[in-house]
Amino acid sequence: MVSEHATQVLRELGVLQREMENVGLWSDLSPSDEAMMSSQPFCCDTMSFTNWLQWIFVPRMRYMVEANAQLPSKSAMYPMAAEALVDMQDESKGILDSVKRLDMLLSA
Repeated sequence: MVSEHATQVLRELGVLQREMENVGLWSDLSPSDEAMMSSQPFCCDTMSFTNWLQWIFVPRMRYMVEANAQLPSKSAMYPMAAEALVDMQDESKGILDSVKRLDMLLSA
């Protein structure tokens, strides 16, 4: 059985996906296998932050919820998101708000 907390995380992941789709940042093309294997935080050496959200973070969190696995107890993605989306301030508000809510949910 999925906890209320996990359900909230799953719901917010859906919000994040829709916000990214709304501004054209949800891609049909996945990064290369090599890019996906990066050991750097946010795969910052091989892909954009929004690609990391789409191809690493969102699927991993969905898998963890579905597997009833322990979710992270701390998250601080917002500063990276704000920096990565600095040139899209108006369009990225929904994404940034969603990332902030995920940080709060995962740090509760």
